[in-house]
Amino acid sequence: MSIETLKTEIAREFGTPAVVIDLDRVERNIARVQGLCDKAGVANRPHIKTHKSSVLAKMQLAAGAKGITCQKLGEAEVMVDAGLDDILISYNLLGEEKMGRLGALLGRATITVAADNATVIEGLPKAAEVAGPPLAS
Repeated sequence: MSIETLKTEIAREFGTPAVVIDLDRVERNIARVQGLCDKAGVANRPHIKTHKSSVLAKMQLAAGAKGITCQKLGEAEVMVDAGLDDILISYNLLGEEKMGRLGALLGRATITVAADNATVIEGLPKAAEVAGPPLAS
């Protein structure tokens, strides 16, 4: 089927605009990036910000990624709910409410958090209280 025929069929069946994903290309890209990481001896921990899809994140893990990276706590919660269990949260978490949410996640998955200042670090023990197990440094 030509690309023009496909475009016409999608427009007729789904209307426009419509998001269309070429899964063959996605799989090739995931394999290519993982291959580059493997060749360089680098653990791949892709950031989900580009796709925000647990399905694509699971494909990346199946290809050999060590875990995934999320920017926000809410993204990590969605990914853990979908069954992903090794997540780096790359943005500083502040406040008791977020520490409670982090603590709840710690009971369900391996979560690593970024902390670049003393205020963030001082709040992390609250998450450990909620979770129960000690925080690793």
